[in-house]
Amino acid sequence: MDIKPYPFTVLNTEFRYEFISISATKAVQKVVLFTGTGASGTYNLALLDVLQDGRLCDVAETRNKDFKKVLATVFQIIHHFFETKPESVVMFMGSDERRHRMYRIIINKEVREISRSFIVSGVIGDFSEYFQPNTHYDYYLIEKL
Repeated sequence: MDIKPYPFTVLNTEFRYEFISISATKAVQKVVLFTGTGASGTYNLALLDVLQDGRLCDVAETRNKDFKKVLATVFQIIHHFFETKPESVVMFMGSDERRHRMYRIIINKEVREISRSFIVSGVIGDFSEYFQPNTHYDYYLIEKL
């Protein structure tokens, strides 16, 4: 074409990581998806299962008895993401109250280890603070140290 096109920008607003959760009875494809929120440098993290029809689901229950290994993988993925986007902020929350509570318990238990690499904050309404044990937050923020 001889027509001069409009200028355009490519926005890399989504980062997708995949791995497989394996047990004695099944293998489940997992996806960790970082999606831009519209706020500069802030990404939402979602841990998803790939369903048989290819759709992504954040409420499926894998029950592969490898939860700790899945979370260790997610933290390695977060490390990798921050190597690519070191100035970013990652936000996350559970897709339901049970999962959200589980994340709070895990952060509470592992906060010393997590804090060696990341700053973890909790948000209640419009207020954010460094993560405080046994506090119910609306969602969590992670930043690279």
